[in-house]
Formats: sequence, structure tokens, C-alpha cells
Amino acid sequence: MVDPTAFGYGGFSFSWGDHICAIFDDRVQQAEVMVPFIATGLRAAQRCVWVGPDESCRMLRTSLAGAGGDLPTLEASSQLVIIEATEYYLEAGLFEPARTMRLLHTLLDDGQRQGYASMRLTGDASWLPGRVDVETWQGYELQVNEAIADLPVAVVCQYNRLQVTGSMVVAALRTHPTVILGEAVHENPFFMPAGNAPLNIT
Repeated sequence: MVDPTAFGYGGFSFSWGDHICAIFDDRVQQAEVMVPFIATGLRAAQRCVWVGPDESCRMLRTSLAGAGGDLPTLEASSQLVIIEATEYYLEAGLFEPARTMRLLHTLLDDGQRQGYASMRLTGDASWLPGRVDVETWQGYELQVNEAIADLPVAVVCQYNRLQVTGSMVVAALRTHPTVILGEAVHENPFFMPAGNAPLNIT
């Protein structure tokens, strides 16, 4: 039986309501950490949602198929939901945090109606540069902590250091209680809860 809160990487287990930041140096490292997160959730009969730019979504599909995943069945059943990042985060080219938060709740509620009691959601932030300013994004990430605290959801935000700005990485570290960095999982000493996190980033 699969532990429903096993991350799938490094023996780490999460708690429902966790908001985790994963920081990578390249796509290979990203796949090593994040594909097991999704694969473990699928084996645990959870809804798994991957949000990212096209390259990221292709990587996930290729990796899961290579590991023996039946992608057509998983996606047709809506247990696995893969969404292009701009469709999830933007409407008419604009980022509206409240809309994105409603979509998270809709995905959870819809999954529960289909028999998936809990949900893993992960977003690849590689799409961000030039589309959302850092202060707006940091404010959104802080809201996620409160929005999912009492939900059967685990959210992992992925940051590739070669594809986002240094200020975005700083914002990520300020807004996630737990961080995966390299091959280790850490309680994040840079986390600043809502009300304490400065929004002026240089």
C-alpha cells in the first residue's frame, strides 16, 4: 500500500496543507524530484495536477510514459490533469490571484466528486519572467499558505534557477515553509509568514 503522504523523493513525507518550494538547477534535477511526486500520488489514487509551460508538460508526459504510466487512461479519467501554465494563471494575459485560487478549489472539488479524496498540485514557475511582477507573485504565494492550510491538498512550486530571476527565487524562499534544494529537504529558515514578509524586493 502506498503511503498517501509520501513525497516520492528521498523518503520525505508531507502533511496535507503543505506548501513546498522546490528549487532546481536544470530539467534533469527537476524530473528526478518531481516526477516521483506525481507518480506516487497516482499510485495512491489521488488527483494529481501539473501546471507548467509546454516544455515542462512534455517532460512530465514523457517521463511518466517511460515509467510505464498509461497516460491516455490517466488523463481521460481526470486523475492526472496537465494544464499549460498561462491557461491556469492568466486570463486575457492578466494574472488575477483570486481566479487562480478559485481554480485550485474547483480542481479539488471536481476530483472529490470523481472519488479522489485528496490532491497533489505542482506548478512550474518557468513561465513567470516578463508576465507577473515579483511583488504580486510573492503576495499570491503567501495567500496559498492560508488557502490550503485546512485542505487535503499538497502544493509544490517549482523554480528553475536558470529560468527565473534571482528576485523570484528570493520571493519563493520568503513564502514557503519547506524547501527542496538540491538533494535535500529543509525547513526553510528564510520563510516569512504573511504580515511579516516584505514586499519590496530588490
